[in-house]
Amino acid sequence: MTFALCLLPFALAFAQEPPAPIPATGATAAVPMLRVFLDCYECDTEYQRQNVTFVDYVRDRTDADLHVLVTTQGTGSGGSSWTVKFIGLGRLQRQDRTFTFTTEQTATSDDRRKAFSRIFKIGLVGYAADTSIAPQLDLTWTKPAATKAAVRDRWNSWVFRINLNGNFNGERTSKSSSSRISFSSSRTTADWKLNVSVGGNVNKNTFEVDEDRTVRSQRDNWFTEGLIVKSHGPRTSSGLRASMSHDSFSNIDRSVRIAPAVEFDFFPYKESNRRSLAVQYTIGMSRYQYREVTIFDKTEETVPNHSVSLSVGLRQPWGSLNAYSQLSQHLNHRDRWRSAIWGSTDVRLFKGFSFNVFAEYSKIKDQISLRKGGASTEEVLLRIRQLATDYSYYYGFGISYSFGSIFDNIVNPRFSGGGFFFFF
Repeated sequence: MTFALCLLPFALAFAQEPPAPIPATGATAAVPMLRVFLDCYECDTEYQRQNVTFVDYVRDRTDADLHVLVTTQGTGSGGSSWTVKFIGLGRLQRQDRTFTFTTEQTATSDDRRKAFSRIFKIGLVGYAADTSIAPQLDLTWTKPAATKAAVRDRWNSWVFRINLNGNFNGERTSKSSSSRISFSSSRTTADWKLNVSVGGNVNKNTFEVDEDRTVRSQRDNWFTEGLIVKSHGPRTSSGLRASMSHDSFSNIDRSVRIAPAVEFDFFPYKESNRRSLAVQYTIGMSRYQYREVTIFDKTEETVPNHSVSLSVGLRQPWGSLNAYSQLSQHLNHRDRWRSAIWGSTDVRLFKGFSFNVFAEYSKIKDQISLRKGGASTEEVLLRIRQLATDYSYYYGFGISYSFGSIFDNIVNPRFSGGGFFFFF
């Protein structure tokens, strides 16, 4: 929580100035081909280099005339909303433009990359017209079809999804399997957001230790969740969460929870694809029924609880930063609480050098569902029984440095294996 609070002034420092328009030019300037740094996690960059060839692609933004920063967000219908920010550098300083478009849920990867390529070219032309390749540029226009009458949405903005998957593997002395199923429905409008989801999974393992001993394990869980959110303006909203679940690992036969919440974002929600700083408070009630007697000699209990969380998200030309912290507490036993902090960042420090870090740490003082009695060796090694702990963590980091040619124009797929598919 403390870490996330410290990020508040850091996040506020990235308020953006309004973009300056690209000045009109009377004659083509004798300047080299436009150098572009394409900064996009979601794009097929090889496709763009092969099909948008009137610019030079560079590997580092410090060598670029134009930094193209692309972000996406999910839409209520399951598609994607794209924001393409053209950021002028060097001689194009303060000549920024922003384009937005959406792709449907049913769009294939080819549909998405073609849709982006069209917007990408439209945005580049205004800058490339000032370069030496301007005489080779042309413009085409596709006449739209006759306007059709507005189509009534028979689903009233509801979207439904079903997922079913499984995997199986084994050898002579062991085998394992897992299966998962989920169903979700959602309706998203400017004022309301409704989500309902149901799912579960089962994991089974069998190990033949020797001729006389076989160890079997099973871990299963299921859940159903609902969320309703009402918008109260560009920065505030309120909502209600309700859920029912089962988890064999946590000794929970059934749990039911209902909790209202309020949220405030220091930036308008419409800017969430580039920056967000939101605080949320939740208060509710949970009812637990346990599979076995707990360490507190309980087979069932009702727990009032509350939590406060703070989240930060930034996607800027220098990189990205995401952080989340939460503190939750039982209201009937104030000494039972949990705090967690999670963060990740990917930062370009200087030309060719970048680093990334991700980490999570939790302080745990609320394990009320632990089974009474000791755990067997098999239960510990196969992770089918939750054990007592007062903390958990994971972390990782990486650095990269590249040097050499600044250009990144050529695509050569030979011996990459990308054209081969095997089915078993």
